[in-house]
Amino acid sequence: MINEPEKLKEKILVDLGVVRDPSTGMQVTDLPLLDKLEIDEKGIIITLTPSSNVCPLIFKLGDDMKRAAQKAAADLPIRFIINNHRLKHEVEESLSDY
Repeated sequence: MINEPEKLKEKILVDLGVVRDPSTGMQVTDLPLLDKLEIDEKGIIITLTPSSNVCPLIFKLGDDMKRAAQKAAADLPIRFIINNHRLKHEVEESLSDY
């Protein structure tokens, strides 16, 4: 069981705020890319919808986001859910711990 999931979620969002989209320079937390951040009994779930279903940066952005989330919660596994991308399964498999 994860204690105080809302506080952890806030901490993760702060750490995600340092990740910038290489194409716009904006923080990923200010873009419609990050759909949802959840914490459940298994770990952290990050749901993303890239700006394009062929976005070539989704692997890099996801990896940068994973590294940032790990700073806040190094002991928790992270799972990615990718919406509307032609390589959805490949991206999810590459980035997810579970």
